[in-house]
Parts: sequence; C-alpha cells; structure tokens
Amino acid sequence: MISLRNEKEDSVKRKLAILAFTDRGVASGEQITQRFSDNGWELTRLAPVSHFRDGWRGFEKLDLVMEELFLHQDALLFIGATGIAVRSIASFVASKLSDPAVLVMDEDMEHVIPLLSGHVGGANELARQLAVVCGAEPVITTATDRKDVFSVDTFAKNNQLTIVEKDEIKHLSASLLKGEPIGALTPKCGFVVSKEIKGHPFSHTLHLVPQDFVVGIGCKKDKPVEQLKEFLQDIFSENGWSIYRIRAFASIDRKAHEKGLVTLAKQIGVPFLTFPADVLANQKGDFSHSDFVEQTIGVGNVCERSALAAAVSEGWMEADAIFDNYSMLRKHSRDGMTISVLSLSGIK
Repeated sequence: MISLRNEKEDSVKRKLAILAFTDRGVASGEQITQRFSDNGWELTRLAPVSHFRDGWRGFEKLDLVMEELFLHQDALLFIGATGIAVRSIASFVASKLSDPAVLVMDEDMEHVIPLLSGHVGGANELARQLAVVCGAEPVITTATDRKDVFSVDTFAKNNQLTIVEKDEIKHLSASLLKGEPIGALTPKCGFVVSKEIKGHPFSHTLHLVPQDFVVGIGCKKDKPVEQLKEFLQDIFSENGWSIYRIRAFASIDRKAHEKGLVTLAKQIGVPFLTFPADVLANQKGDFSHSDFVEQTIGVGNVCERSALAAAVSEGWMEADAIFDNYSMLRKHSRDGMTISVLSLSGIK
C-alpha cells in the first residue's frame, strides 16, 4: 500500500463500545477487554441491566442508548446475533465517511464481521486486530480487500486526506476491480491530491484534500450545531480555505459532551479532542487573553491554546512548537461562539 505518512503515527485514542446481551456474551466481552485494552482504544462496555457486571453500563432498551453511541463512539462491537446489530443501527446509518465502524462477533469469539464503515471507519482493520488478540476469524466482505486491490478510501484515511466526492469512490473501485488503470494512466477515472478543489481532469474525478488544520472551538451551552457549522463555514469561506482541510477540533474538557460541538466534529468526520485547563495554560505562545474567561474556567484562552494542545499531544507538531509561529487565524467570535484555526504546515 502506498503511504504518505510521517514517521510519527497518529495517536488519537479511539473509542470502542462493546455491547453484549447474555451472560456468555458479557464473559466474552470481559476477555476482549483484558486482551484489547492496551491496543490504542478507550473501551466502554454495555449490557442489559439483567446481565451487566461491575465495570459495565446497564441499559433498559438498546434503542435509547444507540443514538448516543453513534454520536460519541468511533466503533461499536456487538457480541451476539447479526440481526440485533442491524436492527439497532438501521435508523442511524448516514454515510460511509462519518458512520462509526460497526462489527459483530459471536459469543464464542470464533468469527468477527465488519458490518459498516469497513474502510474510512476502520471496521476491517479493527476486525483484523480483534482476530489477532481473540483468535477469531475475520470475515471481510468488501471486494477491494478480498481481492487485495488498492482502496482509495483507505489510502485517504491512512494519509489524513479528506474525501470530497464520496460518490466517485465506487467508480474508481469498479475500475480497479475490473483491472482497469486509474489516475494519470487513463482519462476515465482518477483522484487528485490538492488543498484546492479545482478542475476535473477525469470523467470521474475524486479529490483528496490534505488535513492540515486543527480548529480550536468553544461555545455557550446548548449552541445548535447549525449555528456552529454556519460560523465555521463563514470563516473558511472568507479565508478561501476548504473545510475538508480540518484534521481535528479541540476545546476544553468541560465541553467534551457539548452536543453541538460533538455533532459538528462528527458531521465533518474528524475527532473532537479536549483538554483540562491546566494543560491549556501550559501551552507556549502569544495568545489572546480574556480576564473573564480566566476567572470562569481557569485559563484566559481556550480556542488558540486547545488547537495547539491537540497538535502537540497527537505528535502533529513538535513539543516545543509556539502558537504564534504557526497560527493562521486569531480567535474569531460571534454570538457566543469562538474559533481559531491552527495550520500544521505553517503556510496557506
């Protein structure tokens, strides 16, 4: 597989929810937790109140927690029947570029099946990881994986590239599965890697945009996602930037469950990283300052500091990076919302 990755791998800890429905399923979930907890995942375990144990979260009805899981988790692993998983997620499925990875494993941990978001969501790769630690057989059904054919969406995910025209993926994959060339070798299908979305050199052109921005963001409580998204789009439009260049959103930890911010990150398809006030206070740079904000939450600036904290903590910038040297946009405020954009490359 071709790779453009830096030597430093991304270290964003992804969130995996394990759902079990019987005592045997819960026991298997315990084993998975023991074998998988150090594999770069933050685990949450759920089971019906009649079957859960210490360390598990009990639920009365699965449909009452599924919306929350789809919004906050990167992956869902159902231990039980495939039908349960399919019926549970049916009304929440939106896009292969934003849905969490969904997998099913039988109670005896013999087979693990990626159901949803095999490539961009990472379900196929997670299935392979689970297979290794649990001794299960991964049942991979995506055609490009089964035939060991180049997958443009996996390529984009592995190289921090945003897919713009998701409907074009099928055309490129179809050509590859037929053994037809793509890209510069033929005018029929191809993909373009560029910060700007300009031109369509192929009859089916897929644009891949480098994710080189971290957006520090904050808002008043219960700010609607529609207003947040409009504000973000206005800022990017004014500066001539593509919103697809965003790699992550960042804020203070007290906003970790702010629905508008969480939903916005989910819609854009990037992680939402949060940090405590003392971590933000320790960031280096020339930041704007508000006495009111400092008195309220313990640090005089959230957006600029959180953007830098995210970039440094994930290894996207050097540990001694200074905000003023990289900043592309000072804090912008509107109607109880604040945004600052940090460039990982230091250039437009």
